[in-house]
Amino acid sequence: MGIFQDKVIIITGASEGIGRSLCLALSSQKPKLVLAARNKNRLMQLKEEVESKGATSVVVPTDVSEEKDCKDLIDKTMVEFGRLDVLVNNAGRTMWTTLEDMSEPSIIEQLMRINYLGAAYCTYYALSHLKKSKGRIVGISSLAGLNGVPTRTAYSATKHAMFGFFDSLRIELMGTGVTVTMIAPDFVLSEIHRRAFGKDGKPLESSPL
Repeated sequence: MGIFQDKVIIITGASEGIGRSLCLALSSQKPKLVLAARNKNRLMQLKEEVESKGATSVVVPTDVSEEKDCKDLIDKTMVEFGRLDVLVNNAGRTMWTTLEDMSEPSIIEQLMRINYLGAAYCTYYALSHLKKSKGRIVGISSLAGLNGVPTRTAYSATKHAMFGFFDSLRIELMGTGVTVTMIAPDFVLSEIHRRAFGKDGKPLESSPL
């Protein structure tokens, strides 16, 4: 019996990359997975895969840059399963341009809404349920959240913001039974780099590495 058997786990950004790999890795423990991302077709494909490995799952198309979607994600989880044990804030997007070369400054706000505010809003709406289950909050940040990285100015800022938010929340939750885990991966080649904002605010469509 795995430690996540029958646990209700929300994973944002589940359709690709780290999120997808995490869903597949957890599946053999037979958890109840809530698969959240914008791409419904990819989520439906993932649903088939995780259920073939033993998980129960539900697909909730979600754009974490929208506060309403974050609230709906938590509400739909509670309607479907009646509890929440783990929230994995994994959804994210990146950029690949120096600030000087950036011709579309809205990139800065877009990244903040996806990477930081999405995690903050999902956590806000999930918190009361996680306190009941004495659950776990996970934030997938980056080594760019600990150090500055050239061509990632706005991205790095959002990942620093995640550390500030969740490190502070960990202190607030002392004694409640809710744990906060921060993860700072090194470079991971995945779909996130093909969708990275270029200097004009459009996706690169191919990884520069």
